[in-house]
Amino acid sequence: MKYIFLGIVINIFTWTGLSAQDNDHSQPLVTVPFTFNNYHLVVPVWIEGHGPFNFLFDSGAGSTLLMQDVVDSLGLEIAASRKNVGVSGAHEVGAVKGVHVRLGELELDDITILSTSIPFEELDAGGRVHGVIGYPVLTRFVVKIDHTHNRLELYDKNTFRYTGNGSELPIWMYMRLPLVDASFTLYNGQEIKGVFMVDTGARADIIINSPTVVQHQMADQVGRYYTVRQRIGTSERRSKIRYGRLRSLQLGSYMFEHIPVALSSDNRGVLSLSDFDGILGNRLLSRFNLIFDYERARLYLEPSSRIGNAYEINSSGLLLTFKDGRPVIKEVIDGTAADNAGLKEGDLVISINTRQTSEMTPEEIRQAFEGDDEWVEVVVSRNGRLKYTRFKLKPLI
Repeated sequence: MKYIFLGIVINIFTWTGLSAQDNDHSQPLVTVPFTFNNYHLVVPVWIEGHGPFNFLFDSGAGSTLLMQDVVDSLGLEIAASRKNVGVSGAHEVGAVKGVHVRLGELELDDITILSTSIPFEELDAGGRVHGVIGYPVLTRFVVKIDHTHNRLELYDKNTFRYTGNGSELPIWMYMRLPLVDASFTLYNGQEIKGVFMVDTGARADIIINSPTVVQHQMADQVGRYYTVRQRIGTSERRSKIRYGRLRSLQLGSYMFEHIPVALSSDNRGVLSLSDFDGILGNRLLSRFNLIFDYERARLYLEPSSRIGNAYEINSSGLLLTFKDGRPVIKEVIDGTAADNAGLKEGDLVISINTRQTSEMTPEEIRQAFEGDDEWVEVVVSRNGRLKYTRFKLKPLI
């Protein structure tokens, strides 16, 4: 889960720094590599010539966001303050106007940035996330998110013409956020047509907003499930989320069967809205190379190298995060194998199956807790003391 920032400030900007020559319009004007960090796209951004700073590239961000301490360190002046709505509800932000931003070779002038004191989750390899960017780039260019090669490709929106064979979906904007049609089927056979935000900043496959959950009485129609009171975004507020599966999801010409789903019960924030039915997150979206064409109100889906990957299902009851590059247990789901083995929130994971986590990549650490009917041995550090335990992995849904 994460914050989805719904901007209410109009960002007026121009772009410079690119060649004015009449290039082949099938070629991108700018290519920007990104780091794929636990289903977040992280790009380097320079602010007023300083950086690079780590920014999430997020189609679910209606505004550009920057941490308050970075705003202060750069001497940027806050012109106004206002309420901003995210996954966790409304919170106070400051508006800094007329900021110069550079993303790769792309330079954007007159950007309005919203400041926040709510921290983001750290990067797996260590280091901070300093901000979020999305709409100012998506509205000025045709943007291809290439998950096969981990790069953004930016095209001239006036001359771009799509010539690929991907699935074409009409999109329309809701408070600067892209919405598309999709349909899904529950395990009782009920088919539901809905409208979903395309959100590359959300880690889920699909999240259903609470009004839609209630309207269609979905709680008991998602197969085997588990329920957890989970932190919403980066806040301390918790909300009850039920995890299960949909029998199927139809997105454009693509069908996904038995896909994981999260059912919201939130009564505030984005997941409580009835204006749309839910969120398509990056566990699903990263199976495609995505082309956002806001000028023509189109989204194109082309299979990426991840299209055939198995769904990631929690088999341990643990939720991990990384602090200073070290794996820490973020949450433990009640009644699961990890809970019964005595693991607790805040435990630092020292070794898994006798292998030191300092010698493992974040991906290897997460994969070690996946599987079915397999034993895993774990050593954690808690309050300076080591604890050994073992438990058997079994998918929760």
